[in-house]
Amino acid sequence: MWVEFKCPLCGKDLDDDKTMANFLVCGDSSHGLLRFFTGDGCYFTTNEQVAEELMKKGKRVHIVDPKEFLGNQTINLE
Repeated sequence: MWVEFKCPLCGKDLDDDKTMANFLVCGDSSHGLLRFFTGDGCYFTTNEQVAEELMKKGKRVHIVDPKEFLGNQTINLE
C-alpha cells in the first residue's frame, strides 16, 4: 500500500530522503529543509519559527542543529 505524504506547511509532496533511511523531506524554500521520520511521525527542522508553525498544527517536531542534522550535505539554509 502506498501512502502519499504532504508537507503540512506548503502542501507539496514529501520526497524520499536518499541520504537518511525512513525519512521524507520537503526542501521548499518558503520554510527551508524539513524532514519527516516515518517511524514515529515526527518532523525535524533547523528553524524555530517553522517548529512553532508545526506545533500550532498539532504536529510533533524537534529543532535540531543544522550541522548535526545535515551532516556533510551542502545545502543553503538561507
